[in-house]
Amino acid sequence: MKNSDRAFTLIELLVVIAIIAILAAILFPVFAQAKIAAKKASALTQSKQQATSTAIYMTDSEDVYPLGWGTYSDGTSAYFSWQSVPADWLSASDPDTAYASRSDIINITEPYRKNLDLLEMPGMSNFRPPYAASFYGTRKLKKVGLAYNGDLHGFPASGVAAPSQLPMFTETEGNLNVEGFDTGPNPVLNCDTANAACIYTPVSSSDCAGFGNGTYDYYIYPNASQWVYGKSQIWVYADTSAKAKPIGMNIGGKTDFKTDPYTEYQANAVDSETGWFDQYYCHALLFRPDFDFQTWPTAPVEGY
Repeated sequence: MKNSDRAFTLIELLVVIAIIAILAAILFPVFAQAKIAAKKASALTQSKQQATSTAIYMTDSEDVYPLGWGTYSDGTSAYFSWQSVPADWLSASDPDTAYASRSDIINITEPYRKNLDLLEMPGMSNFRPPYAASFYGTRKLKKVGLAYNGDLHGFPASGVAAPSQLPMFTETEGNLNVEGFDTGPNPVLNCDTANAACIYTPVSSSDCAGFGNGTYDYYIYPNASQWVYGKSQIWVYADTSAKAKPIGMNIGGKTDFKTDPYTEYQANAVDSETGWFDQYYCHALLFRPDFDFQTWPTAPVEGY
């Protein structure tokens, strides 16, 4: 038998298989990281376009930030209501929500963005709110993965102390694209105060527990990880810059209010329900338009 006709021995086959397995173990994580990096780059581009659309809108609105939520036909605030995207898809089944949604941040900036699909963030899972199941028909719904800073609701840009520090849009609602609705401002102003304008009211920069107009509330989708791209998510700032921000680095322990939006995290960076309330650790300071870390007092203050 010619040497060239010799078959592989079992040992040789096992060696080849082992080499392939080793190469796969080395390369698969690299491919996975490359895929995450590509999604992150796309998300940064899309988020930046939303920031630019918002900035252009503000030039036409006397330099005032868009509303994070609208009002119902009777004039009451829809601050804790889902806002439909696009606004008109609920017109037949829920006309009041459709009415309020027309002035929501996502819908009101659409003439400047001209593409609602830019709000669907790559790398996120889709989430369809179960309470609205009876409203869904055959219409293709738009998806939104960015959350607006509710403290900027109708707020004048001149009142922002540190534009490069203040988040305007984040992914702090977790790794979910919401179908047919805005993700909702996060945090959101509590606008239940009678005869008070629904706008953030600046308070002392040294006041950790003071939240201006009412209190801040976070609404988080159950079990939604805050890790979207590796251990980071996209944040867009008031100066329209965008970056991937690492968060949730301290699982199960107290976090730093200057770098992390939530006080505590469970496994996989699912925010802890006990960590929503910012009076514990002052995390709402991250979203306050009048706050500047450079002027933060060195002495401890209430709540931190």
